[in-house]
Amino acid sequence: FDGSQEVRDSLIGATVIGIVVFSPIFTLPGVEGRIFTPMGITYLVVVVISSLESLLISPALCAILLPNKKMSAEEPWLPRLCKKIYHFFIELSMRYSAIILTLAAASMVAALIILPSFGRVFLPEFQEQTLVNTILLYPGVSLETTNSAAFAIEDALKHDTRFGYVQVRSGRAPGDADAAGVNLAHIDIGLSEEGMKNRPKTLESLRQEFAKLPGVAPNIGGFISHRMDEVLSGVRSQIAVKIFGPDLNQLRTIGAQVEAQMKTVEGIVDLQLEPQVPVQQIQIKFNRQAAGRYGLKIGELSDIIETALNGKVVSQVLEVQQTFDLVVWLQPEARNNLETIQNLLVDTPPLSPPYKGGDETPLSPPYKGGDERGGKIPLAQVATVKYGTGPNTINRENVSRLIVAAANAKGRDLRSVVNEIQAKVKREVQLPFGYFIQYGGQFEAEQRASQNIMVFSAIAFLVITVLMYLSVKSIPSTAMIMINLPIGLVGGVISVALTGGIISVASLVGFVTLFGVATRNGLLLVDNYNTKFSEGMPFKEAIIKGSMERLNAILMTASTSALGLAPLVLEGGPGKEILQPLSVVVLGGLFTSTALTLLVLPALYAQFGNFLVTQQAQPVIEDGKVFKV
Repeated sequence: FDGSQEVRDSLIGATVIGIVVFSPIFTLPGVEGRIFTPMGITYLVVVVISSLESLLISPALCAILLPNKKMSAEEPWLPRLCKKIYHFFIELSMRYSAIILTLAAASMVAALIILPSFGRVFLPEFQEQTLVNTILLYPGVSLETTNSAAFAIEDALKHDTRFGYVQVRSGRAPGDADAAGVNLAHIDIGLSEEGMKNRPKTLESLRQEFAKLPGVAPNIGGFISHRMDEVLSGVRSQIAVKIFGPDLNQLRTIGAQVEAQMKTVEGIVDLQLEPQVPVQQIQIKFNRQAAGRYGLKIGELSDIIETALNGKVVSQVLEVQQTFDLVVWLQPEARNNLETIQNLLVDTPPLSPPYKGGDETPLSPPYKGGDERGGKIPLAQVATVKYGTGPNTINRENVSRLIVAAANAKGRDLRSVVNEIQAKVKREVQLPFGYFIQYGGQFEAEQRASQNIMVFSAIAFLVITVLMYLSVKSIPSTAMIMINLPIGLVGGVISVALTGGIISVASLVGFVTLFGVATRNGLLLVDNYNTKFSEGMPFKEAIIKGSMERLNAILMTASTSALGLAPLVLEGGPGKEILQPLSVVVLGGLFTSTALTLLVLPALYAQFGNFLVTQQAQPVIEDGKVFKV
């Protein structure tokens, strides 16, 4: 009971603080929120349940299982060895406190200096075994031309053992919700085990095969990556440079200038400018006056044209217990025939017969004005049908027309690539009045997520400070605990630097988790120090004994966490892309946070003891010095 009482307050405080530390994760919007919120919920549930288990179940089990068990008065050899080693280092820490604090401060400053130099990405690249690639040819090419380009890729890859299968789909079905022209082909490629061993090199070989086809704009990526990019920016690419403006010709000109600047940026791959170009069309312009004379509405005429050229479901056919839609429309050769469209017959509504006075006998047609209705007329009498040119597609966002230059990044972090694009476009591309550029995709999502985490982490830091003060009832002690936050940052920064120097949203979540661990360790030590001071224990003895008593708990927590994270850190691969960078940060931070906490806090108390002890304690004389303990 006494043991449970001793750690109860600090355990509850550490649990509440851990919950507050992790709360910024739940503020993440969009895709990143969907990814990390379930992990945050799992973390909080586990923390709460484990704390309840420590406070309620463990003491009860000890009371049931341990009363009749003979317990050795001597600790096992491993804790004794750890304490023996730690006693040596804590003596050094308190004796050379100025040196220890200088080294700790220097490491924190170095970490803060190095941190901004790291590359930034939204999420690590997913190691997907199935690639969903597209090739885009010039608008207006035939389906046969698109098929030829796609089959050329298929022939080039089918004998390469790094690729398991290749599937080609060209164009889209009429009426498909995801509309696309016949100049678009999808090439689904499955990587073999050999191809997955060195996936980046395999993708580079694939890009080289695409580069052999002139006039083809490829986009290479996995299904998850493409879907995520589409949700973020509406484009199947990591980077989407959107140019907005009223005139399509001017948009194409600006888009070509932006594309030229993007080509000069190192790390850009799969670059393609949205092909908004004039193509040959059959243009139908309704004559409203002529339609009015026949009692026809423009909407009715539009329905007729849509039925003839796009098809309309008029019924269903049952065949072998299966139901099929019955679609009515023109034959394929007739849909592109100008004369056939001009001669489409349109039913005109009958004119209600006028009556003379109160006589119910209708007048004989033709009626006044020569208006003849109720028959069929060719479409050419109420519309002009001709060949012409027009844009193959017009895209809008927030009511404004736009054209998109899309690309992926390879060999460089996403933020540095986009920063270079922004600088070059701003310097080299002059935008007329009414035109503007937005940068979307994963870059925009990464910025949004980073800002959210930083802002709400600052708020959480203030809340933690208040909770910490309520727990230890001392401003100096609260300050000592909060120093552990930047100390924990050091190991995380070192681990990121050793694993490529790239920070993603997953890495930021790892830093948030790490801050909770660092705060808990500091609270356990400082709370025990204050307990020793209140018992009247001499200052140095209180620091050493208080640290020794918490050593096992801190080392056990750190070692079990490290062992749990080690498999994720040492073995990456498909399915671990998000957890691995998070685990790298937490594991690296655990080492430095644990080591520095056990050395820096005693050094701080040794250096600034007169200011750090609680104000309510009684004075104790030690080595000729008076401490309020």
